[in-house]
Amino acid sequence: MTRTKKIQKRLSIVFIVSLSTFGFQITGGILSNSLALIADSFHLLIDFSAIAIALLAFKIAQRPHNLKMTFGFHRAEIVAAFINGISLLIMAGFILHEAYDRITAPQEIETNFLLVFASVGLLANIVMALILKEDSHTNLNVKGSYLHVLGDLVSSVGVVVGTLLIIYFDAMVIDSIISIGIAILVAHSGIRLSKKCLHIFMEGTPEKINLADIENELEKLDEIINVHDLHIWTLTSNMHAMSVHVKVRDSAVHHINEILKKINQIMQEKFGITHCTIQIEDDNDLINP
Repeated sequence: MTRTKKIQKRLSIVFIVSLSTFGFQITGGILSNSLALIADSFHLLIDFSAIAIALLAFKIAQRPHNLKMTFGFHRAEIVAAFINGISLLIMAGFILHEAYDRITAPQEIETNFLLVFASVGLLANIVMALILKEDSHTNLNVKGSYLHVLGDLVSSVGVVVGTLLIIYFDAMVIDSIISIGIAILVAHSGIRLSKKCLHIFMEGTPEKINLADIENELEKLDEIINVHDLHIWTLTSNMHAMSVHVKVRDSAVHHINEILKKINQIMQEKFGITHCTIQIEDDNDLINP
């Protein structure tokens, strides 16, 4: 099974778990008359919507390239991740709105019901987070879904802790304070993810790649005099592209294929870049390989 298939399988499992937990928590919220649990269930609604978008993006990204989409549909993953980032910000706004409502109009809740249903929701979020954690480090779209689950995990912890504090202190305002903290954490995650996606859309240099390091590495080759017009950008998670102009010595003009092989080998082995467009030049004019 390929890595992409494994990621899709894990996302599918998380989708089923989140959908089931949503139904469970919304029922618990109604039975316990808890706005906190109802709000938490709607966070799950956003979770499985985000995962559905991620799964759809994987399907789209697998479509072959054509004359109109020469790079294929890999960017669909980044579009989906950006949507996830924006929805995290919307989620934060929703939490703040709910917190305000609880401060202005607190309601009595059935804490025993709330504690049971919230605890199950917390356990489900822990399971989903563990399933997605590994792939969240290598795939931006999975990272978006993972951040959604983490946001809901923190929210579930807040609901459980808030319920215990409400039982002990009989103070409804505690729930609102926890909700505000949750909103700040969720908004922070949404901003970070959205910024990463925008950086890719603007074809910025990948975070872990230093252009100066690449120039120095290529100029170590005896055949190369100078490297210029170097551009590196991201197509999708862990898939980068490069274009560069390379000026070679006159004595190396007749060994262009060997130079190209060396450059491609360096880019693949040392920088993980496999899609390279290389323009060879001599001291005076452009050379047509």
